[in-house]
Amino acid sequence: MATHLSRPAQPGSNRGGSSPETLVVSYRRLAEVFHLVLSEETLDTLLDRIADTLAELVPYDSLHIYEADLARRELVPVLARSEWEKEIMRTRPPFGHGITGWAVANSQPVLANKAHLDPRVAFVPGTPAEPEALISVPLVARGALKGALNIYRLGEAARFHEDELELAKWLADAAALAIDNAQVRARLEYQAQTDSLTGLYNHRTFHERLRAELARANRVRDSVALVMLDIDDFKRVNDICGHAVGDGILVALAETLSSLVRASDIVCRTGGEELAVIMPSCGCGDALGLARRLQEKLGASPVDGVGEITVSIGIAAGPEHATNPRELAACAEMAMMTAKARGKSQVVIFDEEAVERPQAPDPARDVRSIAHLKLLQNLVNTLSRLSSVREIAAAIVTELRGLIDYHSCRVYLVEGHELVPVAVKGDVATDEEHLASLRVEVGKGLTGYVAATGSSLLVANALECEHALQIPGTEPVDESVIAVPFRFGSRVSGVVFLSKLGVSQFDENDLRLLEVLAGYASVALENARLYEAAKREAENAKAWLEFLDAVSATSSVEETEEEIVRRIAVLARARRCSLWLEDPLQPIYRRVAQAGEAAPSGWPETVPKLVAEAMLESRPAPFFLDDETRRELYGKGEGREVVGPLPPAPGVRGWIAVGDPVDSCEACLRLLEGLAHRASTALREALLRRDQEQSLHVANALLDFARALSRAERSQVAQRIVEQAGQTLAAEVTSLWLQERSDEDLAPIAAWHRDSASRGRVLELRYPPSLAKPFARRSAPFVLRFQDCARIPGAVELAEGRDLAVCPFSFADGRTGFLVAGVTPPAGFDPLSLKMLAGLADQAKLALASAR
Repeated sequence: MATHLSRPAQPGSNRGGSSPETLVVSYRRLAEVFHLVLSEETLDTLLDRIADTLAELVPYDSLHIYEADLARRELVPVLARSEWEKEIMRTRPPFGHGITGWAVANSQPVLANKAHLDPRVAFVPGTPAEPEALISVPLVARGALKGALNIYRLGEAARFHEDELELAKWLADAAALAIDNAQVRARLEYQAQTDSLTGLYNHRTFHERLRAELARANRVRDSVALVMLDIDDFKRVNDICGHAVGDGILVALAETLSSLVRASDIVCRTGGEELAVIMPSCGCGDALGLARRLQEKLGASPVDGVGEITVSIGIAAGPEHATNPRELAACAEMAMMTAKARGKSQVVIFDEEAVERPQAPDPARDVRSIAHLKLLQNLVNTLSRLSSVREIAAAIVTELRGLIDYHSCRVYLVEGHELVPVAVKGDVATDEEHLASLRVEVGKGLTGYVAATGSSLLVANALECEHALQIPGTEPVDESVIAVPFRFGSRVSGVVFLSKLGVSQFDENDLRLLEVLAGYASVALENARLYEAAKREAENAKAWLEFLDAVSATSSVEETEEEIVRRIAVLARARRCSLWLEDPLQPIYRRVAQAGEAAPSGWPETVPKLVAEAMLESRPAPFFLDDETRRELYGKGEGREVVGPLPPAPGVRGWIAVGDPVDSCEACLRLLEGLAHRASTALREALLRRDQEQSLHVANALLDFARALSRAERSQVAQRIVEQAGQTLAAEVTSLWLQERSDEDLAPIAAWHRDSASRGRVLELRYPPSLAKPFARRSAPFVLRFQDCARIPGAVELAEGRDLAVCPFSFADGRTGFLVAGVTPPAGFDPLSLKMLAGLADQAKLALASAR
């Protein structure tokens, strides 16, 4: 059924347009519909009346009305009068798809009397693709899209008229207004019942729903569980982090809780940081399961700048604990306060014999918190004025001493799969070698665990922690540790690590303070990273321009290759740089240029094509070479190397390898990405220049060759061909082979060799058509290595230890010929020689045809 939408269900017919005499009746019916729309009737009733009226004014076989879901950009069916109602109501046509999707996306009604032939048509899954006529009208009210109205007539002769389209548009306005009114009423009802910040039901609705559910439970002898929860230390979060962060925590908690409950459960915000869940037909055990799931979810989702959020939870059940809604709420609240008194982050089920209240705050603790708050504010102000990552990290490790007494402090940043120390303070060495030893992979050790999970750690004794790793060169000692992630959004950008000799030297207050600091510091570090990235981009742009200018000034492909590696080695501050390119004649990639230190002993000059292309296809952007890939490429597994694949271009395929770069991972990868693009462009331009020069050289050589053949007697043409070909190619031997007829053997008709005896042996060779045919099918010259000649009878005598370049050609009558040249390795044949051979063979064919 056609689309967006569907296909009708009832028998089709071809109806004519409305006559002028019926217009008064039509307008009267329209007025009645608009009068109904302004009433308080339900949306379903109104849409049914609109569909009935439309059937009287514009008879149809099928009708669909859709409501627009603007967030998902799709249409949701709300009414379908069709044989295929179930199929239609299951669809969700996206905007822009099908005729209806096009109509709503372009805000234009559509009259399609051959809808099944319209190129925009789409059919509803499960419905037949039958001939039909369609009117599709977008529903618009108050300037906003509300949905779409579709009416169909079936059959080859089915059609609608323009006046029927006008009537459909009037009724579509009524349908749009009805949907809009229903949405406004629903929105007002929702606002009256819900909390504006979290979207949960508000305090008034909580008591109404609790009263109703408790009454139902009493009436049918059922139960209802009530869960009340309060965010621990929420006032401190507001005081230290601000109310905006506090509001964000409330919203996140509301979303988390809503994702864990059943559809029948009622989640409410009953106070500032207090939430409640009414669970119909549930007991305390069900409520306890929900509480545990909530705690696990919160523990796995720390909040940026705050850390892990905990809640104290109280549970009561009616009518077991109370039959009155206010009493049941008081029981759950009392259990919640008992959870706070027992240390917070607890779940307590109401029990009349175990009711505790939280103790009054410790004045000394409050004084310490105020002092910390002042110092923290000063540190935050300091961080906000810095724009360098290393300066911010240094400020953190220096100023943090005034907040928390520590033995050692380190600030790490995540770079790729590693945590790199950027600031270290305390009783540890700070030389380059020691700092390198502090690097750690994400996921390994205490610091790596924090970076991988995004969770803070408070460790009483690192010796007893399962995640701890011993730093090489240090002795095992009792040591307390705090490690807190720098989180920016959902990403961990680094870790701050504190240690102090002794057991249990840090407490929860130290952890919370460091988490708050990490929240502010993560923003400062991210801003500094963005600033440094922008600065680095500007520096890279300048470096890329200078690089392109330098390599563009070279005069040959070889000079371009050498300049590429020399410049990149300097720009990347690397010990060495090499360029690897595909060999056009062999299935290998070859190291064509090297700068800086020599390659490690034993490293190959070539890499098999299959191995190289497997790497290039799987990693199109620059990357750090891992040990496994390095062994596959080079047969070695040591060293630190960055690989920058060259963007493929005609004649250019390969990579740049940068060994032991000084810059950080991210900086080196970004720089090399730009350089690889420009290197590929420079190589392509150099190859084009060389091709132009070679083409000119080939053209001149072929002209000389043609002149020499034109001066030869007919009987001497073949011999002149091989002699001139040998001189032009600087070959040691040449021969010309031809079939007299297409079914005869291939035989040499001329050969050139310094040794007459060798020339005579060549002239005695013969090859049957079956042996020559596979070689004749090739469209371009090819090279037979001397070691491959042993597989061809007589080829050993022909080659005499040389590589043979062979160019096939054929005549219109089906005869085959070959022009063959040989040179002794390692001289070999390059692409220019093969291009020249192809031109010579073509000229030879023309000369032979003329001579005959």
